[in-house]
Amino acid sequence: MTLLKLVLALALAAPLAAADKVPSKRAVKKAPAEAADTVTPAVRKKLIRAAWSVASKISPDPKKVDAAFAPAFFKLVEKEKVTGMLKSLREKHGAVKRVSLSATEGANTGHFIFHTDQEYMLPASVTVDPSNGLITGLFFRPAYQHVAGMADIKERLAALPGKKSLLLTRLEGRDGPIESLEPDEPLNIGSTFKLYVLAQLQEAKAQWKRTVTIPASEKSLPSGRLHAWPEGAPFTVYTLAAQMISESDNTATDALIELAGRRNIERSLGKFGHYSPDRMKPFLKTAEYFRIKSSTAAAAEWTAARQDDRYDLLGKKINSLPLSAAAVPVSPFEVNRIGWFASSSDLCRVMDRFRKSADPAVLDMLAINPGLPVDGKAVPYAGYKGGSDAGVISMTWLLRTRASAWYCLSASWNDENSPLAEREFIGIMQGALKLVEADNF
Repeated sequence: MTLLKLVLALALAAPLAAADKVPSKRAVKKAPAEAADTVTPAVRKKLIRAAWSVASKISPDPKKVDAAFAPAFFKLVEKEKVTGMLKSLREKHGAVKRVSLSATEGANTGHFIFHTDQEYMLPASVTVDPSNGLITGLFFRPAYQHVAGMADIKERLAALPGKKSLLLTRLEGRDGPIESLEPDEPLNIGSTFKLYVLAQLQEAKAQWKRTVTIPASEKSLPSGRLHAWPEGAPFTVYTLAAQMISESDNTATDALIELAGRRNIERSLGKFGHYSPDRMKPFLKTAEYFRIKSSTAAAAEWTAARQDDRYDLLGKKINSLPLSAAAVPVSPFEVNRIGWFASSSDLCRVMDRFRKSADPAVLDMLAINPGLPVDGKAVPYAGYKGGSDAGVISMTWLLRTRASAWYCLSASWNDENSPLAEREFIGIMQGALKLVEADNF
């Protein structure tokens, strides 16, 4: 299961200052980015100069690329790869005509939008060495085009092959959908299902400070990092939940499903606003999902079995199968019959439940990783969970604008027949987020 992360396919190199850090045992909420207008003029000048040094090299033939980067940068990524990426950006999106600084993190990292002459907006994050202003970290996220409104978003999403679902809805005050496309169609949502594990923990009033350990036999495959931690390492329930949501950690997820109880989650799905809960039964652990997908025989037996018989299959056969990342299919396989299924309306209902609860622990977890760049000044709160797999991508946000209007934005895309153009989908969703930032519906 390839899960969507904050930094996507075009990430080049992590900032050098962060590269030497050891992951903490506790999930720490990331400090929010500062609005660009709160930094000093000197910091703005330094970051903008570095951004332009990159933007000017997005060309058919980038020159003197190494002059913009710290020498250590090219120990992390080959110069030829950087040059090729800059050429590709120019071919696909045009020349950069304007650079805007949207936010900063400390004095050394700036988040920018590069505006091109082909009307693309290319999100970029630049980290510099404070001693000389040379670039030590560079991230490009999927580009998106200016959209006239949500009707444009719907049209672009509808044009994709396969099955799609979209909902943008207000959650209070002037309640109701703003735009939708098959909002009640249950689709495979990948790791977005972890919202229901979080909802059950909240429903059961989980003791966030309780400490648990994870036996080696109960570890899952990545995404996440906890599968690599020593056996017997202690984790608080809060840490596991924060890792499950912010990093989509599969080992943390399975431990929490065990703690919450599979049957308890299933009984609560209707309470959480899921209108077709039978599509989620049995409520699989991620390791079970991997084992089913990794064996053609197991997958065939699973899809042919009645729902009640599948519980027996899990205990008697599935859980004894080997767990191997190499065996997991890399092409779409049984997308419509194996996994976790919910509609965009279902996902917005569970997000609204979190909003109404006003539970600071849960809302903080959802906001650790906003999924895609969000203007923190325009949208002070952005809670997110997404997921992806071969033939599957799903993204859902709970958003509060500066005018204190609450929205849910959710979309999923499934294609049983061919790999997804994930970057195109992500660009569409980035455009939708920009419309929510404008808060003009």
